[in-house]
Amino acid sequence: MQPPRIQPVTIDNLALPQETVMPNGVRMFRLGGVCNGVVRLDILFRGGYGVQHKPLQAMFVNRMLREGAGSMSADDISTELDYYGAWIDAYSSQECNHLTLYTMSKHFRPLVALLETMVKSPQFPSDNLEVIKRNNKSHFMVNSNKVDVVSQRYFENSLWGDAHRFGRMVQAADYDAITVDDLREYHAMVYNSSNCTIFLAGESDEAMIDSLTEMFGSAPWGMSGALPETSVQQPDTMCGYRKIEVEGSLQSSVKMGFMLPSAPSADIYKFRFLSVLLGGYFGSRLMSNVREENGYTYHIDSCLDAYGKFYAFMISSETDNSYVTPLLNEVRKELSRLVNEPIPEAEVELVRNYILGELCREYEERFTKSEAFINAWLSGEPFGSVNDYIETVRIVTAAELSEIARRYLADTSFVEIVAGDKS
Repeated sequence: MQPPRIQPVTIDNLALPQETVMPNGVRMFRLGGVCNGVVRLDILFRGGYGVQHKPLQAMFVNRMLREGAGSMSADDISTELDYYGAWIDAYSSQECNHLTLYTMSKHFRPLVALLETMVKSPQFPSDNLEVIKRNNKSHFMVNSNKVDVVSQRYFENSLWGDAHRFGRMVQAADYDAITVDDLREYHAMVYNSSNCTIFLAGESDEAMIDSLTEMFGSAPWGMSGALPETSVQQPDTMCGYRKIEVEGSLQSSVKMGFMLPSAPSADIYKFRFLSVLLGGYFGSRLMSNVREENGYTYHIDSCLDAYGKFYAFMISSETDNSYVTPLLNEVRKELSRLVNEPIPEAEVELVRNYILGELCREYEERFTKSEAFINAWLSGEPFGSVNDYIETVRIVTAAELSEIARRYLADTSFVEIVAGDKS
């Protein structure tokens, strides 16, 4: 019997979203297709942490939208969502406030009406705010004893510096300082039709589009005005080693990385590939060395995170307090190998097939495709950049990856953060 012939992994280019500009100027991007009668609606508002006048404003405004709106209480909103079997997720990032609705297509209109009320007429009840402040502060205090959370806070602080809005570390007192007036101020500044973008993915029809247009796209709404400057500037990175004591911790969390200088998109795509080769899958170089050969950790990975138009490279792991120094030494050794030794073609092919396989899995349905295009929009990239990355994965060579390693990893100063018990 002949074994099955091995076929290379293939993935087609993704169909780009179709844009519609509504009568009031709100841009809507639609990614159609059959999704078994389910739809995902994303409503995004530029701003995020970048335009808040006090820490936590953006996060609390988004969180409080579900605590009462129009004539509806928090219980009324929860009851309606439960009745239709729907879910609304709300979160804030450095540059955006994001609301996501998942629902059946047949229930779209009443739930868009609910979302409209939440966005345009939030109550911000003071009693509910006090409860949520206490809960979030308690969660913050618990996390302040988790080495991974602490190391991440200090890593971003070292990347951006104390004066930058992305580098400022939230304090417990910031939770106490938030008031209803702070929420109303931020809501009036950010939540309006001139600052709104919509993504619609899944099984939709013209009646659903008409509902969206009626409720979000017909006439201007909100207090439209120019947002404060939100463009991200190149940070003044505080490189070097920092040890943060977390008393009683059994392990230390290690973060290493740096902010990439401004680079062409093609370099970013190749660096992302290189990051996977180094520490982005179970058989990566870091996993093979630090976990399999030396046993210093259970898991170690590397990733490339976007901050507006800038990208930060980070290597992350947790280890026994006594293994921190040897773990850091082995990571440095692997970085040096990338810079000074040719990358084998066979390893590139292995990583290529792994990435293409992961992309096939991620893009097998409309919702995750929509997320890819949303991420491109947030970073200011054209939608075609999603397919440009796929094409780079298909054709990048070992020699090109070695050149990227020499260009961005040689003679680079790293931020090194260790959070753990003193040792």
